[in-house]
Amino acid sequence: MAMLTRLTSSGTTTVAPGSPKGLQRFQNYLSAFLWPGASQRQQRKSSTQLDAIDCFTNELVNRKTQKWGELRESLMKPAVEEANYGGSTFGQNVGLMSKGMMSDLKALRSPQLGLDIRSLSQPQLDNLLLATLEIKNKLDFLYLIRQCVRWQQLPCNEVFISCLKYLSSLGRMQQLESLAETCRQLNHPFATIYSDLAPFKAIALWHNGNSDVALMTLHRGYGGSLNTEEGRRMIRVAFRTIVEETLAQKSEAVLVSLMEVARAIHREHKDIFVVACVWKQCFASDWFSDQKSAGELFEHYKELQQLVDRRASPLCSSFLSRHNVDAVHRLIEVFLQHNQRSACANCLSLLFNYQYLRKDLRACAEIVKSCSELEMPLTELQNEQFLSLFLDQSEPFDTAAGSRTMGSKYKTKSFQYKF
Repeated sequence: MAMLTRLTSSGTTTVAPGSPKGLQRFQNYLSAFLWPGASQRQQRKSSTQLDAIDCFTNELVNRKTQKWGELRESLMKPAVEEANYGGSTFGQNVGLMSKGMMSDLKALRSPQLGLDIRSLSQPQLDNLLLATLEIKNKLDFLYLIRQCVRWQQLPCNEVFISCLKYLSSLGRMQQLESLAETCRQLNHPFATIYSDLAPFKAIALWHNGNSDVALMTLHRGYGGSLNTEEGRRMIRVAFRTIVEETLAQKSEAVLVSLMEVARAIHREHKDIFVVACVWKQCFASDWFSDQKSAGELFEHYKELQQLVDRRASPLCSSFLSRHNVDAVHRLIEVFLQHNQRSACANCLSLLFNYQYLRKDLRACAEIVKSCSELEMPLTELQNEQFLSLFLDQSEPFDTAAGSRTMGSKYKTKSFQYKF
């Protein structure tokens, strides 16, 4: 047979007699004709292998599912028991605490004690209060505070301060009044150090919206809190907090009351700090009315001028940390008006460093020019920094000029095409 011909749907395909592909096809046709069951057995064998693999995979998945179900049940049992035991968020948060705190909480919730903290030791009470503060469990924290007031059992001073701060943030005036009364009855040192807890009461009243009563409370308790360093620090922190929030809320009426209280405190106790707090916040404000109030305070109090002169560098740094360059410019103008050259030079130096870090060549050039006109020279290092900044930013122009010069020196040849 010289040629092998195979019929197809599109026609006939002719294969050369010596072609390996043709011989392979011929052998396949011949084996299929002589042994028709061979191909079926091969297909059955492959399907059997696939069935075995499928069964193995299903069995493996079932084992994993069963194992996960058993593990989940074992993990859910302690949670269910704990929920049945606690019955509130207090019991749910037990798992977040240490074993010592857990035992204290169980003792507190024990029905045999009747929710009485008198059987607890001082460390146990401190741990309970710290635990409720850490997880912000207001319900159980207030319960513990009521128990402390009822049985006149107060925590240690450090924990007590944390409790007072948390109560003031919640605006709980009733609890603060009760604790103040307890401190007076027990002759606790906090009754005199913090002037009947005046700083905490003022913050609580402020959060409740009673701004006038809060300022009155601060005014009354300011003198008593100045006797100790801790009391002075706490009353000043409370006053600064109220000042900052007043300016943030843009309350003009409260600002007027605040300035009156600051003037009264300075007049009675000769403390310029409260006036300085009001001046700083008004001076840094973007509102013209606040800036005008700051100018009036600065002109009226000589002590304020001296304090700002001494604190010029930290004050300027605080403005620059908030990127309030406009406040720094106005501060430099104020120093120049009152002939405070040393403070002005410090502000110019800090402003140059700020602009140099921002790679602002124009601003640095203006500062250098102002320093030269005011005869307040910068340091040698700052002059070198300005020179390097000037050279770095002028290089692209020099490169462009050099390229134009080279282009004019080497002219391109002209060509004329012949087509």
